[in-house]
Amino acid sequence: MKQGESYVDAFAPVPLSTAGRVMMSLAAVLDLEMHCLDLSQAFIQALWADLPEEVPQVFIRPQSGWDEDPGVVYEVCAPLYGHPASARCLHYTLDRFMRESGFEKTRFEETRGVWIRPAGGTYAHNIYMSAHIDDTLML
Repeated sequence: MKQGESYVDAFAPVPLSTAGRVMMSLAAVLDLEMHCLDLSQAFIQALWADLPEEVPQVFIRPQSGWDEDPGVVYEVCAPLYGHPASARCLHYTLDRFMRESGFEKTRFEETRGVWIRPAGGTYAHNIYMSAHIDDTLML
């Protein structure tokens, strides 16, 4: 980290370790199965449009050896691994998807990546999900 640099756009809300312990405790007490998931190619699944703030356009040059005119650049249309805002963008995309799927943020970590889908309708039990960037726990 450098003094004077702004890291606000690089911040991605992630659950505290307490959330993982609570999820494991719920699984043990309620006799639920816990599933660990890794989101495949997570960053390119995210959408720049889900960020609440404007992201500057990002351009890259073609690799050397490609048959392109000099001066040609490509616009990056999806977050890439290594871009400062990629993890933050993934969080907002995942949050939008979870809310559209009937999940709600939990009250104990409302601003972080912990959701619950209450029982009812086609679901007999609550569904809990905690996401730490692209790694998730689900009960």
